[in-house]
Amino acid sequence: MSSWLSPVSYIDVGQRSFGKHVTCPTCGLLYTVGEEEDEREHEKFCRQKQRGVAFSKWKNERVLKTFSDTGARIIEIRGDDPSAHVKKLMEVKAVLDDALGFVAEQTFLQRSIFVYIQEHQVVGCVTMERITEAFTLDKSASHLIAPSSSGEKEGVIAAAGAVTASADSHPVVAGICQIWVHPPFRRKSIATRMVDIVREKSIYGMHVDKNLVAFAQPTRNGLQFAQKYMGPFEVLMY
Repeated sequence: MSSWLSPVSYIDVGQRSFGKHVTCPTCGLLYTVGEEEDEREHEKFCRQKQRGVAFSKWKNERVLKTFSDTGARIIEIRGDDPSAHVKKLMEVKAVLDDALGFVAEQTFLQRSIFVYIQEHQVVGCVTMERITEAFTLDKSASHLIAPSSSGEKEGVIAAAGAVTASADSHPVVAGICQIWVHPPFRRKSIATRMVDIVREKSIYGMHVDKNLVAFAQPTRNGLQFAQKYMGPFEVLMY
């Protein structure tokens, strides 16, 4: 019997994934392995996703706080700011929409928006609105968080447990609508710094106490952050 491999064996080696639809674990894009155009578009998209939103310094920034340890700064951008500023804000919105779910442009621009900038890019964003009432978290909510998986949003409340607030209401003044940190910059206290700024700067003449802050229905990561941040107070939702 000949010891040579058949031609078919040669062709098969390394080709098993050719033509297969795969989802990139980094950027979440579904593409076809072996299709040149698909792979080129995926590479471009993935590179852009990892880089985030580029941000050069503006002449008239509304700087709320700077951090000497990293050279980072938090600025506020408003919906009625110059068009160039709003255009950049729409780039940030696209990232938030992709990670947290779509929000109508008009609704988004009516919120107070705080952007965390480091290394010439947007690495975090929090949006806030004034509210008057919120509710404590359902005690079983921690068991109703759907695990995140490749291609999904950042882990959302499971459909069966969509209602996670109790009937126990509390007066509040600030609602955290969205909170996002660029993945390479997570676990660096950026989310904490942004919510601290919301409490310090969002309402003129008032430093908002923790127990007057509530969170819109959060992602899995968002709920974990809220529970850690709010201690010893209960997490409030609206």
